[in-house]
Amino acid sequence: MNANYLGDLDSGDRLYNELSRVNNELINAQREAVQRNVRLERAEEALRKAHADLERQVQERTRELENTLSAFREEVGVHRKTEEKLRELSLSVLHIQDEERRRVARDLHDTVGQTLTALKISLSAMENAVARYPETADFFADLNGLADQALQEIRTTSYLLHPPLLDEAGLGAAANWYVDGFNKRSATQVRLQMPERMRLPSSVEIVLFRVLQESLTNIVKHSGSATVDVLLRVDQNVISLSVRDYGKGISAERLAKMNGSGSDVGVGIAGMRERLKELGGRLEIESPSTGTLLKASIPLASG
Repeated sequence: MNANYLGDLDSGDRLYNELSRVNNELINAQREAVQRNVRLERAEEALRKAHADLERQVQERTRELENTLSAFREEVGVHRKTEEKLRELSLSVLHIQDEERRRVARDLHDTVGQTLTALKISLSAMENAVARYPETADFFADLNGLADQALQEIRTTSYLLHPPLLDEAGLGAAANWYVDGFNKRSATQVRLQMPERMRLPSSVEIVLFRVLQESLTNIVKHSGSATVDVLLRVDQNVISLSVRDYGKGISAERLAKMNGSGSDVGVGIAGMRERLKELGGRLEIESPSTGTLLKASIPLASG
């Protein structure tokens, strides 16, 4: 077999192998193309479904927003009535609190106070019965001291809840009593200018007394003022109570909320404003160069 024939066979084999390789690549390329087409069709189908879902969600959300907007419009329509109902409810709660304070104060004074008084009488009888035992003297002295302390605390708590002087002698006497006790209990000293014998309508007296209580409580908590000036005066049939401290003061932003209708001004400020508003009065809060000035005013004709 000559060399030329063998060379031709070898070249044929290489050509066959190359054709086979190319054919396999074509087959593989066609298979990949088919797979790509399948994936593309699936992706297009998924995209169509996603688009349809998105359209459905947009329509549902649009309907929800339309319903919400409709409800909001209805709510705006009844907003004033709702505000008035809430105000009436707030005032009702304040009145209930006043009555509950009066009841608890009376119960503390009449029930717990009498029980402690009876306890002191019993202790005195027991002390006399065992007088022949000198070692018991200190024991009974301690018990009597504790009973006296408890009785004093009960009376103080009772009077703070609702001082009897407020009903019996009026705002001036109750305020003077409260400030005297406040000055003893607190590092903040209050200078009070208020006539003791002046009588006002009971509704006005209790509101102004609660304003005084709340104001001094806030000053102790937040102001850091060493002194406070409290003044009550009548000017052109309007009675006004001003409480002035010389402490940290209030930021302009916070002051704007307090003098506005914000809902985050605190229960105490909101309660004072509602009490005064019921009587036709108003609450004003200022922050001068130092400290804070709170002024509550009520037309006497509304009392």
